[in-house]
Amino acid sequence: MERLINRRQQGDLGEASAFEWLTRRGATVSLPFGHSPDYDLIADIGDRPMRVQVKTSVCRETTPAGHVRFVVRISTLGGNQSWTGMVKKFDPAVVDYLFVLVGDGRRWFIPSTEVEAAVALSLGGLKYSEFEIDRGLPIDDLVYGSEDGSLESPISHLGEYPSGQRTAAVNRQALPSQVRLLPPPLLWNDSESGPTPQGQTRVSGNRQIVIPKRAFEAAGLARGDRLKASAAGPGEVVFRRVARTQDDDGPP
Repeated sequence: MERLINRRQQGDLGEASAFEWLTRRGATVSLPFGHSPDYDLIADIGDRPMRVQVKTSVCRETTPAGHVRFVVRISTLGGNQSWTGMVKKFDPAVVDYLFVLVGDGRRWFIPSTEVEAAVALSLGGLKYSEFEIDRGLPIDDLVYGSEDGSLESPISHLGEYPSGQRTAAVNRQALPSQVRLLPPPLLWNDSESGPTPQGQTRVSGNRQIVIPKRAFEAAGLARGDRLKASAAGPGEVVFRRVARTQDDDGPP
């Protein structure tokens, strides 16, 4: 399908969406001056500035069960005329958060330490659902137009915009920009390691949930453990382990 805008412009849409979401939460957002190969934005909120890498994707795939997933490339393929074919994989040590915008406007704000991939993510299912934030404006029509009802994009042409390297031979220099809004209640809990999203999850259509990683580890749970669920009040469910997975010799 023919594009109406190039990938650099698509990436600009992602950065604008990140600006909008972060500033509405009281962050001072800045663009790095000159070329930054690792992150796209600096968000100053809480105790320290956060390095934010922004990715966008309009590439869909459908699971065997018929569920739509968005394929998001998080590695950098280069992008200028001198590119040698080297692929730079996602490195959680050089960025603090990953902001993702996909074609239908869904968005995620994922701590880099929670990203369990180095090349690409599949978003839209239970995995990473605890880091999904409020929906933004769709970009499908801006990228491909709306005449053809099919917005499927071949996986070999992922609709993402790599951070750092741009498509032009000469890297653009972004102008520093700052926006300050009155902060609403923060979406993060302050801790010694910096602001982190609260451990939220979502109930799927068939009542399945994913236990957030931090809560899972703090409770000493392991994959395969058998849990008992009981209602503790309106909107409150408590899970208790009744049997450990067989590869754990500890007490139940």
